[in-house]
Amino acid sequence: MNVQHFGTIARRNQLKDFGYAEVALVGRSNCGKSTLLNALLAQKKLARTSAMPGRTQMIYLYLFRQQQRAVLLADLPGYGYTKAAGSKTQHWQELMEAYCSRSQVSCFLCLLDIRRSFRQEELGFMRHLQSGGADYMVVFTKQDKLTNNQLKVTLDRQKKALLAEGLNPGRICSISALRRLGVAELRQAIMEHAACDG
Repeated sequence: MNVQHFGTIARRNQLKDFGYAEVALVGRSNCGKSTLLNALLAQKKLARTSAMPGRTQMIYLYLFRQQQRAVLLADLPGYGYTKAAGSKTQHWQELMEAYCSRSQVSCFLCLLDIRRSFRQEELGFMRHLQSGGADYMVVFTKQDKLTNNQLKVTLDRQKKALLAEGLNPGRICSISALRRLGVAELRQAIMEHAACDG
């Protein structure tokens, strides 16, 4: 496994075809996005973790190579960015829309703390992806916070909530980055997208 920080995107004019399939991670602030990135990349502190909402304020790209395949993982600003000043909020919103509309993004990982319910901005984002024919997965994080019985009941409830909204993601999974549960399987799914686009 070979990993490197590939770059940082702060402005729309920095977006281009980087030559790799891209998989984007998006989720509410404090959903465990940075912790998951570090687990996927087998690193401890490559992606910054923080208790402060909206810490990720740009798009961070990480190049991940495994078994002669390569993929760019994109850490997108969390939903917490909406707490920023109005001008910054508009800038990040435009940057996000420009990034997400690019054909190089082969899949979106929509992350949610499994203990939380979906908010309208999350459902709206997935509806937008689905209506545009984009491939996306729903990844429930922090499954270690629940017992096995609670996990089963909660996953069933969350899946029903998605179906009730007319959402049909390509895959639904739950993981624990801290305990490395489901991380290897998610990493394999990401590399399969790289293979399909490569």
